[in-house]
Amino acid sequence: MVGADSKASQKVIKKVQQLAPDMAFMGVTEEEAGSGGKVMAFAIVPNSLIETGFKADEWVRATLAGVGGRGGGKPGSAQGQAQSCSDVSEIISASNKFASEKIGAAV
Repeated sequence: MVGADSKASQKVIKKVQQLAPDMAFMGVTEEEAGSGGKVMAFAIVPNSLIETGFKADEWVRATLAGVGGRGGGKPGSAQGQAQSCSDVSEIISASNKFASEKIGAAV
């Protein structure tokens, strides 16, 4: 379980980069599943998508904005947190919406 552990999230990112280096990936995890407490989002975006305007730092910020979270990083890798979130599906929907809009605009 990753929880809100940034070191664990880095292990997940490294594994994703090994398995699918050309894939954008967003991980969303709760400190304690179903608790409504702290959530963390972490993302990677390959150079091929960064060149089209899809950036990890913007993706993380858009994902967490609706629950008052903040994030930062670089276009290729970013992470952020929100102190509380009563509905993780809201975060996932925001993440999917951002990615769909960016990928759709690039096609």
